[in-house]
Amino acid sequence: MRNKSTIAKLLSEEDINVVQKQASTASFDVKNRELVLPIWKDEMSDNVADLLVCHEIGHALYTSEDMLDKMIKRNIEKTFVNVIEDARIEKMVQQKYAGSRSVFLKGYKELIDKDFFGTKSKDISKLNLIDRINLYFKGTTDTPFSAEEKIWVEKVNNVKTEDDVLNLSEELYKWLQGKKKSQDEEQENLETQSEVGQSGDGSEEGQEQSQGSGSEESNDDGEEQSGSSTESDQDSDETDGTQEVNSGGSEGGQFSGNEFVATTDNNFNEKSQEMRDMEAKDRDYSFIPKVKLDKTIISSDEIFKLCRENYKCTESEYKLFVRKTTEEFQNIKKDSKKVISYMVKEFEMKKSANQYKRASTAKTGSLDMGVLHSYKFNDDLFKKVTTLPGATNHGMVMFLDWSGSMCNNMPTTLKQLFNLVWFCNRVKIPFEVYAFTDAFDGNRYYNNNPGSPIQDFKSGDLVVNDVKLLNFLSNKMNKKDQDEMMDYLWKMAARWVGFRDWRKDGYPMNPPKKLTLGGTPFNHAIVAAMELLPKYKKKTGVEKLNAVFLTDGASHKISNKYIVDGDIDTQSETKAFDSYSNDKIMVITDPVTNTTITEEEVINKISRYSYDSSSQTTMLLQLLKKRVPDTSILGFYVAGSGKAGYVKKEIIMKEMNCSWEEASEYYKEINKNKVLVSKQKGYDEYYILPGGAKLDIESGDLNVEVGASKANLKRAFVKASKGKVTSRILLNKFIQRVA
Repeated sequence: MRNKSTIAKLLSEEDINVVQKQASTASFDVKNRELVLPIWKDEMSDNVADLLVCHEIGHALYTSEDMLDKMIKRNIEKTFVNVIEDARIEKMVQQKYAGSRSVFLKGYKELIDKDFFGTKSKDISKLNLIDRINLYFKGTTDTPFSAEEKIWVEKVNNVKTEDDVLNLSEELYKWLQGKKKSQDEEQENLETQSEVGQSGDGSEEGQEQSQGSGSEESNDDGEEQSGSSTESDQDSDETDGTQEVNSGGSEGGQFSGNEFVATTDNNFNEKSQEMRDMEAKDRDYSFIPKVKLDKTIISSDEIFKLCRENYKCTESEYKLFVRKTTEEFQNIKKDSKKVISYMVKEFEMKKSANQYKRASTAKTGSLDMGVLHSYKFNDDLFKKVTTLPGATNHGMVMFLDWSGSMCNNMPTTLKQLFNLVWFCNRVKIPFEVYAFTDAFDGNRYYNNNPGSPIQDFKSGDLVVNDVKLLNFLSNKMNKKDQDEMMDYLWKMAARWVGFRDWRKDGYPMNPPKKLTLGGTPFNHAIVAAMELLPKYKKKTGVEKLNAVFLTDGASHKISNKYIVDGDIDTQSETKAFDSYSNDKIMVITDPVTNTTITEEEVINKISRYSYDSSSQTTMLLQLLKKRVPDTSILGFYVAGSGKAGYVKKEIIMKEMNCSWEEASEYYKEINKNKVLVSKQKGYDEYYILPGGAKLDIESGDLNVEVGASKANLKRAFVKASKGKVTSRILLNKFIQRVA
């Protein structure tokens, strides 16, 4: 279908798409500009698929939405309009694209061989005129026509406009009605003449009357004989009459009641219905929209303005909270130094290792005097030079889940985020940090209005208007502004985390209203990233880009919309995806890369047991990878729940695509190492993490009080060693991927 869509776009000269759905026959949706092919039991051949695409392209180019309304208003027989309009548009397509002529010939030959028009066992010469016209323009060039009928064939061949089609359809229908009426009258005259011949002329009648009842027996015999003869004559006349009508057509159902129909057109639709695979799941198609980043991204300047106004702290009851949270942030920054140093060391080592792995050694033209003495047994006497490729220019864009469910895990998640920012600062990696939210404008219940400014809506597009990207941090900010923003983020996290001893730590202060936590438009953020990341990469010139998503749960799904009445703001129908339903298969296309991914392709990879609620996320991440191919997509999933932060086995089964028994082993691993690594779900690496305090990265410092007992020293040493090991497992995996 991807290749068919490409052909369709080129031939129609517009951005239309070819889709397969549970449809009775091929069609073109003139409102939504969508070319629909049916799902057949047997795979549709290329000849037939190409034919149907070229045919429907004709409708896309030359048939307007108004034509059907005019036909209904004028009460013109639909099958007549179908036949003549098909002839018109197919001729115009073949004139525009000469190469399509063989497509029509091969496709219709195959359909006729498969008896799509219901003509296999019939004498074509006896078909209705409109049916024979249909077959003629479908490639059956030896279709017989009388001299009178050829005039109508020529008229069909010469139609230019939709009005020509409607007028000729009406005219031909009336001509056939008149033809039938005259034939009926002729038949009545034949029957009348037959009756007159049976009773005789006036003299014979008088003779019969004068004979009286004496000739009754003879008359009976004569009448029986005459009746038999007349019946035979009538049969003969009716046969002749029918033959004449058949030249105008009656076999196969010339008319139903008093209405004529093109039975070949109806037969085609019935055969198409027979070919449908009714058991196949229907498909719900949608397309990646173009996102307007200037309407999606909330700048750090705007966020600073909101926070500075909010935390200026005129009320004395909040002063302690503001001071304490600032102290907490400063301690976090201080405690992170050893972790950052370790990350930097590992990054430089792995980056150097990659350089040496790609190094090349070549000979120079100078003699190596140190090996000259070995000239008798060594041919290699020239100096060598090792060339190291230039260091890869790295970049990082981070996306933080700004949803309500993150409140308990927000402090430890922010610590992870801060470490990444400080790491990027140390190794001079350009970076950006965005939080994705649907609550900035108060759109907590998902703004599915396709007419809002984030995207230029096209029918069938995913509607992502309920997402904003909060640009919290950037390498373009100076260190003072970075620290100020991180301090604000920590204040927000401290407000949401739950209980605080407000007598000791200050009464919690609410964040700016626009920065409150909302839903989880994760999928929407991925769609926005498809626009953001290529532009960021081009602007910064980075060679190796890393996209990092930090979240604690599944996204709410993106819906698509199809135009119902032309007014995209109000008259639109929402078709929400439901991957738990067996009724429809999700199909998403990125028109930029011309990549299409179906839900069937990812289901088996992400869940061996049932449809997974994150299938849309997986599809979008795969499309993101296609859009920005040289990007590592990394995910941090805070899977733990509750204060203890334990990860349930059900979550492990789902995320690791494993059985209950396998999940038990993974359960031990995550409790020991504080991380599970998956390469499913569309990520290059997906780090499944516990929550709560278990998420904290420990520095592994040995902290003991002066005069501590041997037992306390032992416990502190074990804790420090364990902290180093468990922290480095995650950091090593992450740094190796980044480097």
